[in-house]
Amino acid sequence: MRSPSPSLDVLETVTRRQDLLSTLANGARDKRDLVDRLECSRSTIDRAVRELEWLEFIERNDGRYRLTAAGRLALSEHRRSVSVFQSIGEVGPLLREIPRDAPMSTSLLDGADVSEPPPHAPNEPLQQLACYLDRADRVRASTTAERLPQLRKRLHERTIDGTLDAELLVTDDLAEFVRTEYPEQLHDVIVDGGVDFHVVDSLPYELTIVELPTESRVFLFVLQESDIKAIIENDTREAIEWGNEVYRRFRARGTRLSPPR
Repeated sequence: MRSPSPSLDVLETVTRRQDLLSTLANGARDKRDLVDRLECSRSTIDRAVRELEWLEFIERNDGRYRLTAAGRLALSEHRRSVSVFQSIGEVGPLLREIPRDAPMSTSLLDGADVSEPPPHAPNEPLQQLACYLDRADRVRASTTAERLPQLRKRLHERTIDGTLDAELLVTDDLAEFVRTEYPEQLHDVIVDGGVDFHVVDSLPYELTIVELPTESRVFLFVLQESDIKAIIENDTREAIEWGNEVYRRFRARGTRLSPPR
């Protein structure tokens, strides 16, 4: 079949013809039905059909058109891309606070929940993380400050009693603070709780991966200077894999923290 246009572009065509593809995703239709459902002229439908047939995204059978496997895949990817671009647009202002060379991926943003703490309660979003920590089997976290004493206390309790596997990556300043203010707790969680501590000079953001009995979640804390600007939370497999990989990269440049004597 000759191309309806020598400059026919797949992405542009799928974008223009997404309504027709979406209609066929719900079942086979003939041209008259497509005209009625899409409220288009017959000539418009004819052009759309020719383009999509040439790309082999639709096929005709017994006078009705339906999506091919390629057509379903193209429509699915287009919908996913639209969702990702919308997510980027929604969090774009927040991402200004993240260094341009810091690890970032659409895997984290697609399907994410974003929350911004109210000015009068800057640590409010951390309450949800504390609830997850109560039920978690494993947690890996990179952090720059102690923001909620409740988190430290629960980490101490659950690692000492052996119900939580934890690994922490902290900045130099936070490591010095914990060594000075809580030397006994630090000693206990490392020696008795088996917490693996690493220290780095800086972090572009804070990252926590929580593994629960039936699910996992990744939390990215966007920082504005030293305060939390927003929390991006996601539970998709792609987001968890991305979070694990970034955490490993951060940890690889750190040094192990020894327990205080």
